[in-house]
Amino acid sequence: MSAENALRRRLLTAYRQAHESNKEMPFLHTRQHLAGQLGESYDVLAPQVQWLEQNRYLHWKAADVFKISPKGLRATHNADDLAREFPD
Repeated sequence: MSAENALRRRLLTAYRQAHESNKEMPFLHTRQHLAGQLGESYDVLAPQVQWLEQNRYLHWKAADVFKISPKGLRATHNADDLAREFPD
C-alpha cells in the first residue's frame, strides 16, 4: 500500500504543478506526458490515475485527460497535507 500511496502522491503533485503552471488548461495527458515525466509505464500509472479519478481527486475530461479536482487541490496544498492524505 505504501508504494501505491507514494505513486499517488507523485501523480497528484504532477497534476498540481500542471494546474499551477497553466490554470486555463491544467490537464496532463497520461499517455503522452505523465509516463515520461514520472518515469513509469502507462500500465503502472493507469490504475492509480483511475483510482484518483474514482475517489474524486481528479476529474476525467476526455480519453485519458484529467484535471485536478478541488479535493485534489486541497490534498496537495502542502507536503504535510499530501502525506496525511496518502501516508506511507
